[in-house]
Amino acid sequence: MNRHLRYLVNTVTNDITQGKWAIMICLDGKDDWIYVTENTDKCDMWNLKVQTYEDVEEAMEVAKTFQHPDKPENVMVVDYYED
Repeated sequence: MNRHLRYLVNTVTNDITQGKWAIMICLDGKDDWIYVTENTDKCDMWNLKVQTYEDVEEAMEVAKTFQHPDKPENVMVVDYYED
């Protein structure tokens, strides 16, 4: 695993094989995090849909594409629950 890429484990089960996964990117280097969203081919900023992954390894690989060489800690994979 890339040592700079973080992910949060399901805190209830401590299992990284269950659930959905999403990628978050920090905008300010501190605490302003956003989810990576799906490309819906529409310019509708009010109906964004979080891009999710069934496999944590796939999410980790995609997350690497968002890393900046000088700030790799500003990208993380998190478990994601939809309401």
